[in-house]
Amino acid sequence: MKKLFSTSGIRGVYPHEVSPTLAFKLGCVLTYIFGKECTVGIDGRLSSPVLEYALISGLMHSGCNVRRIGLAPLPITAYSVKKVGVKFGVMITASHNPPEYNGFKVFREGGLELMPSEEELVEEAILRESTVPRSWSDVGSCISYREVISEYISDLLDFLLDEDSRCSTSDLKVVVDCCNGPAALVTPMVLAQLGARVIAVNANIDGHFPGREPEPRPDVLVDLGGFVSSTGARLGIAHDGDADRVAIIDSNGSFVVNDRIIAYMAKRALERSEGRIVVTTIDTSRCIDEVVDRFGGEIVRTKLGKTHVELSKRSDIALAAEPWKIINPKWGPWADGILTAATLVHDLMESRKNLQELLKDIPNYPQIRESYPCSDEEKVKVMKKVEEELESVIGNVDEVWNYDGVRVNCKDGSWILIRASGTEPKIRIYAEAKSLSRLNEIVEKGRKLVFRALKA
Repeated sequence: MKKLFSTSGIRGVYPHEVSPTLAFKLGCVLTYIFGKECTVGIDGRLSSPVLEYALISGLMHSGCNVRRIGLAPLPITAYSVKKVGVKFGVMITASHNPPEYNGFKVFREGGLELMPSEEELVEEAILRESTVPRSWSDVGSCISYREVISEYISDLLDFLLDEDSRCSTSDLKVVVDCCNGPAALVTPMVLAQLGARVIAVNANIDGHFPGREPEPRPDVLVDLGGFVSSTGARLGIAHDGDADRVAIIDSNGSFVVNDRIIAYMAKRALERSEGRIVVTTIDTSRCIDEVVDRFGGEIVRTKLGKTHVELSKRSDIALAAEPWKIINPKWGPWADGILTAATLVHDLMESRKNLQELLKDIPNYPQIRESYPCSDEEKVKVMKKVEEELESVIGNVDEVWNYDGVRVNCKDGSWILIRASGTEPKIRIYAEAKSLSRLNEIVEKGRKLVFRALKA
């Protein structure tokens, strides 16, 4: 059987890779492994309801009592696990993938994603079809838990604000692009209650994603940038399909490199003595290292999709993040694009600065992040070639990291990473340098290597 869990949960094209049959089996197995109390939430994809019904049937069939959240952002499903103290929660979502995809993200007690060893247990149990069907009198129950949305909003505002500033008003105008997803139910309301003047776009929930592609990349957000600048807004916020991610647009309509937002959030946490370790992934900028070092912290790098693993090991983590997805451990161990957006709005209102001023001491190095179609079979061939040749092709090497693709760090501070996507049939190239000419040079070398491997 093909490996079920990828970089970020179970994900694939519906119904060939992710089906109601798989959902039913997953429900049975999760009850068998983790216990008989859970929450279930879904994103706005067209296939999410049928997967939800199948999953809940499997859960109840095995004796699990389900709190059904329904349509909600991913952070609320993770939050619900911690809020009500259930054994686990499941979010039916494919995050930033195209509309034909769907999947499952599982959270254990406390709202933490599954560990790799737990993912293996689930996969093995599905393969063995390890289920314990209950008699008619022992099947599980299913009750609605829609009130969790208002509970989340109230708790998030309490987390950010003291009572005196709870109902403050501001002239801060913010545009929120909800990506035709369930963020529309939450983010505009949170920011309005913070006191911002909110303009919501793509706020009708539609699994076709008619407004734009779900991945909040710079090329996808050009129209949002134009709208932000034309309306005189001081900030643009863009979610993906389930709001674990957030991308930021400044008042000029320019996309803000995600790593600069991570660096700012790390600085913020370190200044507040909320820990000294910042966990981030292999694909992030040196600007994060520089900021963390300046404020007396320490960087720990991991594979993409695995920052939460470090959270299970230690208590001195100030922040855990990969591009677009930031975890504030003081709030909860899940990526929360709504909290990140609210934190930025709160800080802009409190400081009375614009975003450019807020980020002025965060280095801004040129970056490229691009992807090329590549089947799962071809990925093996391409990455073998990359492992053999990337170091010599790039040259001027300081060190090489090869725990998630291959990243070559150069003595001049530039770097390039080539890795196989864990969620899509693509090869990804990420690179950074201190000048555009150097960036273009190393990226062109990386591209040629990938294209040569694809043709071989």
